[in-house]
Amino acid sequence: MNNTLLLKITKNAFIYSVVLFGIHKYIQYHFFKELELFHPIYSIYVFLFLSVSIMFYYIVKAYETNPDKIFVTFAVSSFAKSAGVVLFFLPLFFKETNNLNHTVFNFFAPYFLFVFYEIYEINRLSKPVK
Repeated sequence: MNNTLLLKITKNAFIYSVVLFGIHKYIQYHFFKELELFHPIYSIYVFLFLSVSIMFYYIVKAYETNPDKIFVTFAVSSFAKSAGVVLFFLPLFFKETNNLNHTVFNFFAPYFLFVFYEIYEINRLSKPVK
């Protein structure tokens, strides 16, 4: 397996996570500090970083064996990530939560920013394939 490629993608994902976390924490602290969240902000970013890292482990593995299948691997791993999101939010289904809209927005804003990052990395990987 091409550990250099995976390490580069993981390093970039970590830097991306830290920058987004800092911005998110700043906005939360200065504008919404009175609102209590069900999931702390750091747990959201840990979940997203780990899911991206695991996703790209399988994508890089597929890239080395059959580069034409990276989009299929991306689609399947995105579906698995969506199942992970449901598990992440499972406690919210059974518990009354204050600020539910704010909690959901605090998760899905970075979630979609991470999806943009995933698409960017997939496009970078696919360029040599075309």
